Amino acid sequence: MSNQVEIRVLGRLWVRTANGRVVPAAQWTTARTTDLLRLLAVHAGHMVPTSTLTANLWPGVETPRANASLRTATAQIRKALGRTSVSSQAGGLQLDGCWVDSVAHHSLAVEAGIAMRIRDFPRVVAAAKQADALYVDDFRAADDQAEWASEIREGLRTERKLMLADAAEAALELGWMRDAIALSTLAINLDSCFERAHRALMRAYAGIGEIDSALRTFERCHRNLSSELGAVPSAQTHALRQQLMSTEPSKAPFFAYVGRDAAVIALADAIRICANGDGKGVVCLSGAPGSGRESLLQAAVERLPNAHLRPVRPPNVSRRNPAREMTQASRHTDIAVMGPLDFPPARAQEAMSELLAAIEPQPGRVLVLITSPEASALLADDQTGERYRVHEVASPAMVDSDLRALAETLLAGPPSPELMTALASRSSGLAGAAVELLRAWISTGQIISTARGLDLTDEAPASTALSAASATFRLLAEQLEPSDLEMCQILAVLDQPATAADVMATLGTERRTERRRLQIEERLDVLAARGILSTVDGAYVFHDRATQDLFELWLRPSLRERIVQLRDDRQRVPETTVEAPPFLADRRAGIPGRRASDYVSPVNGSAEVASTAGDSPAPVAHHG
Repeated sequence: MSNQVEIRVLGRLWVRTANGRVVPAAQWTTARTTDLLRLLAVHAGHMVPTSTLTANLWPGVETPRANASLRTATAQIRKALGRTSVSSQAGGLQLDGCWVDSVAHHSLAVEAGIAMRIRDFPRVVAAAKQADALYVDDFRAADDQAEWASEIREGLRTERKLMLADAAEAALELGWMRDAIALSTLAINLDSCFERAHRALMRAYAGIGEIDSALRTFERCHRNLSSELGAVPSAQTHALRQQLMSTEPSKAPFFAYVGRDAAVIALADAIRICANGDGKGVVCLSGAPGSGRESLLQAAVERLPNAHLRPVRPPNVSRRNPAREMTQASRHTDIAVMGPLDFPPARAQEAMSELLAAIEPQPGRVLVLITSPEASALLADDQTGERYRVHEVASPAMVDSDLRALAETLLAGPPSPELMTALASRSSGLAGAAVELLRAWISTGQIISTARGLDLTDEAPASTALSAASATFRLLAEQLEPSDLEMCQILAVLDQPATAADVMATLGTERRTERRRLQIEERLDVLAARGILSTVDGAYVFHDRATQDLFELWLRPSLRERIVQLRDDRQRVPETTVEAPPFLADRRAGIPGRRASDYVSPVNGSAEVASTAGDSPAPVAHHG
């Protein structure tokens, strides 16, 4: 499916050639050959000196004999991968034309580090998640205790740990508390004495109001440091604990106004007309509660130079006379605001009329009344021909594009289609209701970043849901046969229910026969029986979204693009044969709704998962 050799060294070693064939274990002939491949792979694109290779792989062997063994192992690698895969440089060897997971992991770590320095926090989280999906397990070698293997393994672990800590802190800056919990937990699993990750986890728990969990994290950090290093938490960690025990709940942050440009312009124009008139103009801003009337007014006033908003309390709300309040300011840009008056329409109209009857028109002063559409209409009828002229401006519901822009601003990242569906449904498109809902999701840790944007998850404990999905994915990547992994990758990228014929069409590497379709369907049924996939009207889809996202992130970019291209080509030119029906007709209506429990896979233990592999057309290369 790709013209590039794929080499995986993070976890089990397996290699897929440019024509899509998985190299069988027997083809490597010796453990030293696989270790040579591993050494060249982690340095892919760079020359490794011959002296380094022989010293690491054939220590204590005489130089002529070690060089001969090196030549034999190199020839075997070239035979398996292609003659141009390993080039001889002056004094060394270099692996070319290959995609290597550890190299991709390092590139993403560099990218995340640069993004952290320039405070591009969403990119830090995205790069770290993509890199961590590649990290199925630690680097291995046939001689796992060799110094060179230990150095590579510890270097990759350290790189991963620091990137996860950066990403956890970036998620905190964005308010993505669930991601901060997941990322810092992964870092702590790598190093139980890593104080920086413990502090990030404490702050993340505090960010969703779980102070007890934050304090328990401190206690675990204290125990780990004491038992493993004979040390105590640093002054910085102690200070954070003290801060969490005494800090008052923080206020919701202010966000710039987003969307409804036409309504903002209309309101600003109405206020400007009244301010430049004879003092008889009144602006009536109407809308349903939760429609964001006050934020709309603030946005409109920001368009007016030197404008000043001044609240006025309506009658019967205080003992003060609202008419007297209206006479206290004489500045040209004074905007007196009464409301929201969300009483029954007749009562709201009565309160507004009472105010207008008690005050005299004053040039330069603008009165803005915030109420319901019904009360606004009653006031306009009542004041017709009287000394005040009512300018009605509606605070409308947000259109989809504005609602999405609002969500992206508050969440600091692009929302997924599923999140937008939930937001539109629960807020009815009302800006104020949407803001409150988004802030509630943020404060309770229900926002999580996925491969398709920020998504909404609930019910599952923040400390366990994603870590369980991560553990499940790593188990699958280690145990499943390459052919089964390939089908999982295809389903992850397609992102909708697909039949065995759809998968066969996407593979596109052999003749499409009914027998082949049945073979694929049998493997998909096995994956479904083990809880990895679910069936929807005879088609297959991932049981949980988190595992699906990890499979997509694990896929190398060129192969992902290849699958997407094949999918798009099939959609433009649908098949009509029995073996290849119209590709991926929209079956989304049949997909069960995602729940927080969807982020915890029901796959059983490793021994049982290993038994799902069965006989596969493609052999697996599993070493070290």
